Amino acid sequence: METNDVRVSTSTLTRHRADEPCMSGIPPGLIAELRDRTITRCLELLHWVYTTDSDEIDVSEDYHVPRGERRLPQYEEEQKQYLGYQLKHRGRRNPVALLSTTLVSYLDDSQQHAVFLLIELSETDLLLKQNHDIAAIIRTCSFLGHVLGERTNDEGVDLSPAIREAYKQNELNESELKLAQFIRHSRNDASHNLFYNTESGFEVHNHAALCTITLLNSLLKSWYNSEWYVDSRLSSDLCIRVIEGEFGYEWDAKNYTYDKDSLHDRYVNRG
Repeated sequence: METNDVRVSTSTLTRHRADEPCMSGIPPGLIAELRDRTITRCLELLHWVYTTDSDEIDVSEDYHVPRGERRLPQYEEEQKQYLGYQLKHRGRRNPVALLSTTLVSYLDDSQQHAVFLLIELSETDLLLKQNHDIAAIIRTCSFLGHVLGERTNDEGVDLSPAIREAYKQNELNESELKLAQFIRHSRNDASHNLFYNTESGFEVHNHAALCTITLLNSLLKSWYNSEWYVDSRLSSDLCIRVIEGEFGYEWDAKNYTYDKDSLHDRYVNRG
């Protein structure tokens, strides 16, 4: 569905929680309607938090909330005022935490990662707009390590085996597998070496950063049949054509990853 430019299908995020008791005297249909309305409203507010310029927010001190307290009023206009005050004076973290906590409370365990995936997309999108390619790569890999471990019931393993196991359990398709492994290679290169002495050139890291949004959007569609306001810069096919055609990375089908030593010489940073 589309509401106020928030492109997200909420059909998979509005099902009745199996462990939620019935509320005596309130028709089940009304409970479901209120739940769906709350989820949709929180998604709209999450979109607003990520797309609003905090410098343009004008909000009264009356909406100050002391540290350690959380408040999300019932009325929509007040909700924006309270969130806007937090956004202007303390940054995104508090508003995002408040909204994500509210959303998670309405969702089954199997759906809760959808909320965190939306947040990862939003945060990574901002990092790319600020030209923080390495930060986007590292953040995406941290998220993948957590979520893939939970989805495969194999938490605590390194990222590469987590990606392989996710593919074997059909949690990742072939394109997602390739993108995840390419991004992981770039993360390792950027994280384990000084910024001026990485193994691959900045062009490779820049492309890996663009691939993060493509991969996260693909996972949102594959896992939850949903979409968010963040647009992919490149399609999965184009991402992979650059990885294999331009950079020359060769796919190692036996180990489900790219051979990092197959990078074309012109993109190797070390002589």
